[in-house]
Amino acid sequence: MATTRTLPFSAETQSGNQFDHLKRRLARDGIFRYDDMFAIAERHLTRNPTLAQATAMRFPFVLLDEMQDTSAMQQRLLDKVFAAGHTVVQRVGDVNQRIFEDRGDAQIGASAFPLPMSAELPVSRRFGTKIASLASDLTVHRSQRIEGTGPEGTIALLLFDRDSVDQVVPTFERLARSLVPRHLLLENPPRVLGARRHPGSSPKFPQSLACYVPGLTLPGRGETRGLLIAAARTAQEQRRHGDTHAAVQQFWNTLRGAVRPCAPEGLPPLSRLDRDPTTVGGRIRALLNSLLTDALDDEEGWQRLTRQLIEALPELTQSSWEDPTALQEPMAYFPAEAPATRHLINESGIVTSVAGTIQSAKGETHAATLVLECLDRTGKKHDVAEVLGLLAGASDIARASPTIRRAAQLIFVGATRPTRLLALAALRERAAPHTEALARRGWAIHDVRDPWLPT
Repeated sequence: MATTRTLPFSAETQSGNQFDHLKRRLARDGIFRYDDMFAIAERHLTRNPTLAQATAMRFPFVLLDEMQDTSAMQQRLLDKVFAAGHTVVQRVGDVNQRIFEDRGDAQIGASAFPLPMSAELPVSRRFGTKIASLASDLTVHRSQRIEGTGPEGTIALLLFDRDSVDQVVPTFERLARSLVPRHLLLENPPRVLGARRHPGSSPKFPQSLACYVPGLTLPGRGETRGLLIAAARTAQEQRRHGDTHAAVQQFWNTLRGAVRPCAPEGLPPLSRLDRDPTTVGGRIRALLNSLLTDALDDEEGWQRLTRQLIEALPELTQSSWEDPTALQEPMAYFPAEAPATRHLINESGIVTSVAGTIQSAKGETHAATLVLECLDRTGKKHDVAEVLGLLAGASDIARASPTIRRAAQLIFVGATRPTRLLALAALRERAAPHTEALARRGWAIHDVRDPWLPT
């Protein structure tokens, strides 16, 4: 930002000193932003030029996936390591599946992606021609006709109003049962996706996933009971796949977050724990190893391990803990799910769906996917309704506003997940102008209150 006046802040002002103090305290606690880590890496490369050469020699071939969400800053860091050496760097990505915000740091020159002569990969074996045609009409950043060579699936539009919004997900689950082979649903349950997790303060309807799935609890909010045993089992799964360091690191970070209410000072980063078995750091490392290797299938054994943790952890902090009972909920035990029942089947024999954000589903393949209408980030427009206008031919994506293009970009990601069934849900009054045109494209149009829908 260019300015001709003196800015009210600097490294010497009170706010500047407060910011410096905050960043140093966070660094001591091992808390960094992603950009912090890139800055630290770049500083080391600048101070130690041989690091880049050594790294490049270690990796003669590098494949960069999901390149569309690699920023120019990240690319510059990669260039410092690999551009000058003999490493072969292959970059793969789909700019139309970009989900992170453009930062105004467009890549130019030799590092631009995609390069003008880059190879196109227009064929998808995930889905057939119907979903491919829909996806082609939503290619925002680079116009492309996608060829679908996978199974020929179904596209459905589910219409609802305020009184029937709670029937949207059950209707989708019944459609999935009637259209998708059961063994595929058991292997990969139906997915319900939305752009927003939780409702905000807007009076508009609907707002988020929670409007369709009352009581929805997603990671980061709500229930904490059994948080640590769930994290331990996830870490064990990572360890079984050979990523022991990442597994123990992830569990330790979860533990640090869980104890913060009773230890505001916080626990140190894992790297600062002593390895000497006679020290508290060494004893805690041994406990972490047990948590990643023991079966964790009986409550008594879990309570023994967590009791030892509670006794040892306060020794890592300089101040006494305020209320250790706050750990009872996150350290609670619950049995592991049996593999055969991991995906719930309700009393009607329907495989129930799993809800999440569109962003979290990037890269996944589903048997059946429902994309729910939600408010866009401006809080003024509904994403699916705006995209229906594009798909019905009522407007042109090339001339669409930035808000509508962002909505189309996100819906594209959700719509390209399924192999057999893609459903979109929209408020009846907003979708009504487009239903005839969409039906002519071969879409199945359903009101969720239709009595002839599958039961």
